[in-house]
This record gives sequence, C-alpha cells and structure tokens, in this order.
Amino acid sequence: MLDNHFNKTSFISSQKNQALSDFRRYILDNNLTINDYDKITEWVRKEKYVSLYIYKDKQLIYNSDRNNSAIDYGKYEENPFLPDMSLYDIKFADADAKMYVECFFQYKYYYIVSFLNASISFFCFISIMLFFIKRKTTYIGMLESEIKILEGGNLTHEITVNGNDELSSLAQGINEMRKSFIERLESEDKARLANSELITAMSHDLRTPLTALVGYLDIIEYKKYKTDENLRQYIHRSREKAYQIKYLSDKLFEYFIVFNTNDDDLELEAFDGNELLDQLLEEQIFILEDNGFISQIDSCNTPFLIEVNLISIRRVFDNIFSNIMKYSDKSKIVKVKYYIKNQLLFVYIENEINNNLKTVSSTGIGLKTCEKIIERHSGKFVITKAKDTFSVQISLAIKLHND
Repeated sequence: MLDNHFNKTSFISSQKNQALSDFRRYILDNNLTINDYDKITEWVRKEKYVSLYIYKDKQLIYNSDRNNSAIDYGKYEENPFLPDMSLYDIKFADADAKMYVECFFQYKYYYIVSFLNASISFFCFISIMLFFIKRKTTYIGMLESEIKILEGGNLTHEITVNGNDELSSLAQGINEMRKSFIERLESEDKARLANSELITAMSHDLRTPLTALVGYLDIIEYKKYKTDENLRQYIHRSREKAYQIKYLSDKLFEYFIVFNTNDDDLELEAFDGNELLDQLLEEQIFILEDNGFISQIDSCNTPFLIEVNLISIRRVFDNIFSNIMKYSDKSKIVKVKYYIKNQLLFVYIENEINNNLKTVSSTGIGLKTCEKIIERHSGKFVITKAKDTFSVQISLAIKLHND
C-alpha cells in the first residue's frame, strides 16, 4: 500500500524539494563555506533521511555516507555515473557547487508500518496463545473436578478425554486405571462371595456327617445298641462318615492351596501335547471303564507343544473324572475329545447326569479348583449344564511344531 501511495503521488519529490530548500536556508543562515564539512554533517545527521554528495568542478568533495566525510581537494573523485540533470546548484559563502541529493523519507513510514505490523503480530500471537492456554486450563480444571468425583467414591464417572496430547493421554490413563480398579473390586467381591458361599456350603456339608458321626459314637460309647450286629452297623457308619469328612477336608485344603498360590510360583514345563493328553486321558478312561462306564474319545493328530504344570493339570483331570464317576449315568456314553483351533487346544468332556442320585449334593470345590488352575495357565474353563447333560470345555494356548 505504501509503495502504491508513493509511486502514485509526488510525496518523494516534494520531500526532496523541501530538503533542498531547508539545506540552502541552512547554508545562508549559517554563512557556510564549501569546506564547512562538520556543519554540513551536523545538518545531515539532524535530517536522518537525507544523503548529500557535493561536487566542485565535477569533483566529489563531500559524501555524507562515508565515515570520513571530508575529502582533501587533492583527492577529488570523479563520479561519471551522475548525469547533469540530477545535480542541483548550491551557493556557499565562498563558492558555487553542485549537489546530488538522495532522500529516504518514505522509510520513516516503512518503519512505522513495520512497528505496527510487529505489534499487531505480537498481539495476535499472544491472543492465540492465551486462547489455547485458556482451553487447556479449562480442561485441567475439568479433570481436577472429575478426579475429585472419583475421590468421592463414584468410580462409574468416566473421565472426559479431549484432544490428542499429553493431557488427553493422562485422562485416558486415569480412565484405564479407574476401569482396572473397578474390575479389581468386582473380582474381590466375587472372590469374597465365592468364599462366603464355600464356607456356608462346607459348614453344612461338614456339619451333617459330623453330627451323624457324633451320634453313632455316642450310641457306641453309651451302649445304646441292642445287638452286636447293630454295633457293627454303627461302627461301619461311623467309619463312612469319617471318610466323608476326610474327603471334604482334603478338597477344602486343596482349594485353599490353589487359591492362595501366586501365579508366578507355577513352574511350567514343555510337553508333546498328544503324548501328554493321551497319557492323562487313558488313565482316566481306564478308571472309568473299570467302574462300569462307557467312554468315547476323539483324539487330535496335529502335533503340538504345550507348557503346563503337570501336577496341576493332572489334578484338573482327576477332579473332572471324579465328578463323572459320582454323578454320571453309567448307561450313557462319556464323550471326550480334543482338537486344535486358532492356536488353542480345546478339550471337551461331556456326560449324562444320573437323575437317581437325588440325595447327592456338591459344594463345587473341585470344579472351582479346576477353573483357578486353568486360569493360572492363561486358559479358560467353561462349565455347561443343559437339561440332563453336563459338559466341561478347557482351552489352553499351544505352539504348533511348524512355529
């Protein structure tokens, strides 16, 4: 805009004429001679935006742009590049000379505009920065208030995540920590409830045979039996109840061993999967068939490796097949199969429930122990009951030989 203004108007020429007029008046008022370089320099410095070149007899005798403005007459410099029409006549007190004038008055306005530009830019920069800082401080304040809500115990309140910077990452981290804490509390509640149910069931299951045992022993001690045959019956029943109590206490002890052992304490070994499962299942199938059960097993021909704790896995199969022998219908087939899918080993066991065992009750300690053991192997233990069918599915991670 300034360039257009200066090009379209006579601003520069009028300012130059004004400078020439002022300089001539300055010479006249101070009666300057052609050799008063200091006085001339003083005027040039006062004007700031003017440069003077004074010639005498076509020789440059004064240059306001040089550090040493005085040039001896013996060292006059010719300046062939200046046309005659650019020179102005100037009269000093002792001689006439010619002068070339360069004016830079437009620079004053350029400086002003540059200063205004810098000021406006700085103001805009500060305004934009304050705007974004305000947004961040508002977001920080919101995070603070939401964290106080979490501190108050309301863990269901979700932290707001805005943007994609460090603050949003922090908010996301708090959210994940909140979810993990909720999951941990839920897990602890489930464990507490499971332990409570276990204790309730165990107290009932232990109290029943224990009460009967005490009653039989009282009959024997106080000789309330009528015949020796009754005595033998009471002794036999006392023995059965004692073994029943021993079995329940062993299961309870096994349950607490499994649930109070850290996962890091589990020592894993690598086995050939087919050999291991064939061995474990053949042992259980042999016991089943020896007790009059009918079984059917479908094996997997895919070679694979599996890392397990042998004692723990054997305990899982012992518990599962022990339940089958207690609650399964002998006239129905016990189906067992294992197969590979998506880098996982699936073991599926299914049996028909014997509905005639109405008096048999179970605390479920064995199955809970199995579930915990499989979880410690990073697997899944799924129990399914549908009408008269009971099934168990175990899934564990494996490594195929071609991996």
